[in-house]
Amino acid sequence: MEIFMDEVVTGFRRRLALLPDGGDRRAIEDGIALLTSCLRDGMDEARFEMLLSMLRAGRSPAGLAVLKPDVIARELTRNWQEYQAAAAVTARN
Repeated sequence: MEIFMDEVVTGFRRRLALLPDGGDRRAIEDGIALLTSCLRDGMDEARFEMLLSMLRAGRSPAGLAVLKPDVIARELTRNWQEYQAAAAVTARN
């Protein structure tokens, strides 16, 4: 889980460098803050799935404001599915 979150944060930071000020930049900043908080808290897969569900519903986790939770949820869900698929392929080989 930690490797996944580190990779996503790194990707978000790369994208952040290319974005002008505005809503998209703020959403990416919020995503970085969210994942950094999750890393600090030692989030496991089950809690991460619950977080994705909350974000998809348009809600932010307690104590953390997220500008576009549904956008972050879509991005994280896509990344999570890709990560799980790659892990499954690696496990079969």
